[in-house]
Amino acid sequence: MKELYKIQIDEEGVFLERPNRFIAHVRLDDGSEEVVHVHDSGRIKELLYEGNRVKIRRASNPNRKTKWDLISGRASDGEDILINSSFHRYISENLLNDFEISPIGKIDKLKAEVKYGKSRLDYLLEKDGKKIWVEVKGVSLAEDRVAMFPDAPSERAVKHLKELIELKESGDRAAVILLVFRSSDIFRPRYETDPKFNEYFYKAISAGVEIYPIQLSLDNGTINYRGTVEIMNKTEN
Repeated sequence: MKELYKIQIDEEGVFLERPNRFIAHVRLDDGSEEVVHVHDSGRIKELLYEGNRVKIRRASNPNRKTKWDLISGRASDGEDILINSSFHRYISENLLNDFEISPIGKIDKLKAEVKYGKSRLDYLLEKDGKKIWVEVKGVSLAEDRVAMFPDAPSERAVKHLKELIELKESGDRAAVILLVFRSSDIFRPRYETDPKFNEYFYKAISAGVEIYPIQLSLDNGTINYRGTVEIMNKTEN
């Protein structure tokens, strides 16, 4: 286990409802009800349901309309699961810059949010004179210790896979880092939700795109690195 990032936690409470994708209502333990910003476009129904325990923090901008940010939800097994994608950038950058645990190993240069065509990919790395394009996805869904993505159809994720295949075929390296926030033994695309993502996930592997599911945990506000997760073979679907 290795610490990657620290997240401030200010309050705990009970999830009440999510009237839209950006907003949730939470009852704090002191009985007050607060409007909380949700920084995750996924449905996350296995974590955001009435009565479930959640953790929040005060917004860094005191003038913002919503004064709180949703940080995590409690899974059925008691795990605290990060459900705030604004932290993915910091977590993944710390991972890539720690050459002892990074799946890419030692790199010479890192640039974030790099334009490719009409998109922006999360990172462009350089290693031994070679370009490595990297896209990062957060995984908060798991069933029976099988981590899955996505929990809702994602045209954006499919587009990123297509772009990474193109980049690989052009001669660059290309990779996907999956930040797995649930304790899991194996990862697979959730084909029941998004068959297109499932199709292009395995096409990407066949094309030589590197896929790295990274096991993480959220322990008292600290994101810890806990190793890697295997990928399920397509024939097992």
